[in-house]
Amino acid sequence: MTQPLKAISDSIKHWYLVTIIGAIFIMLGIWVFSTPLESYLVLATLFSISFLTAGIAEIAFALGNKNRLDHWGWYLASGLFSALIGIFLLSNPGLSMVTLPLYVGFGVLFRSIAGISFALTLKDTGTEYQSLLWLSIGGVILAFLLIWNPAVTGMTLVTLTALIFILLGVTAVLFSLKLKDIHKKLKSIRDSLDD
Repeated sequence: MTQPLKAISDSIKHWYLVTIIGAIFIMLGIWVFSTPLESYLVLATLFSISFLTAGIAEIAFALGNKNRLDHWGWYLASGLFSALIGIFLLSNPGLSMVTLPLYVGFGVLFRSIAGISFALTLKDTGTEYQSLLWLSIGGVILAFLLIWNPAVTGMTLVTLTALIFILLGVTAVLFSLKLKDIHKKLKSIRDSLDD
């Protein structure tokens, strides 16, 4: 009886990797707020490194849980997509201000859609999912604004980009805390059944 619970509990044992991803995006968003527009090349390099780092962390999370976690492919796809964007941006440091928002916008759009999928997966577990769902929908909206035309919002590109990264970070941290709670509850149930 406890074997299925152990398998489910073990499947989300690497929840902290999602927290790391969220922290990277929150720190990136705060840094972008404090960075002037003149250093956009530095910003492009930092974007590249953050996408590559977050992509590697997501790939590790997905592969570490591939035999136990439903929908692990979304994390793998998201990680591969982020890593590829990071590699492409690092190999082309001279990207203009016109093309960088498109790469960032599409990356954010993909992550936000994945966040909606994860929220709906949480719904199936009976866990509170609405906050993650609404944050992810907000990410989709901000990504479309960034892709379409950042000037529409009346904010600078740097400000909009910073808000998107902070939103992605908060969403990832919130999701990881929900994974941690599910992991604890399942471990508690498993331990009580063992006694």
